[in-house]
Amino acid sequence: MAKKRIAVIGLGRFGSAFCRAAQKTGFEIMAMDSDQKRVNAIADDVAEAIIADSTDPKVTASIDWRQFFAVVVAIGTDLQSSLVTILNLKEAGVETIWCKTRDNYHYKLALKMGVTRAINPEQAMGEMAASWMDHPELLTRQPLSTGQVMAELEVNATHLEHNLAGLLGRHHIRLLGITRYNSYQSEQLIQISRLQPGDKLLLLAEKERLEACLHNLS
Repeated sequence: MAKKRIAVIGLGRFGSAFCRAAQKTGFEIMAMDSDQKRVNAIADDVAEAIIADSTDPKVTASIDWRQFFAVVVAIGTDLQSSLVTILNLKEAGVETIWCKTRDNYHYKLALKMGVTRAINPEQAMGEMAASWMDHPELLTRQPLSTGQVMAELEVNATHLEHNLAGLLGRHHIRLLGITRYNSYQSEQLIQISRLQPGDKLLLLAEKERLEACLHNLS
């Protein structure tokens, strides 16, 4: 099966981090920026890196965007360049556009222009940091469009004392899988009654049910 290709426009801290992480995850990344130094810095870590100005409609019109699963506009600091790039992509027929935004105003404008998803990294990171402060064992928490939450929880000895397995069942939290000794396994391969400290559980639940379960564990 061919790898899905993603184009990332803007190679600042967010864009570069996204490129490297997505490439390692298995996507094929084309990285694009008008700054030669930024392009050179990431060239060895992605499938393709090009120097180009996405605010120039002739440039965006010259690229076959149909080859990409999605285009990520990671120009977060320059509002005008970000919005012009989105406009150019729309005119070039790109349907799936993700946009990194710098503030709520940028976020709302991007959505009004029809992007598939607008991301405010600082807000998301602030909310995640607050969750970590309250529940440091909660490694990640990702809200889904269904209203549910997908979370990764690292098991510790206190959890086992509180009967974590029983709590998950009582709160109707679904166990999707377990990582043990850096090896991911589906939940069927490890009996939940035999959890060990250090196991990382991938969970799916309603937000309120997850919060209630975490409260009972603290």
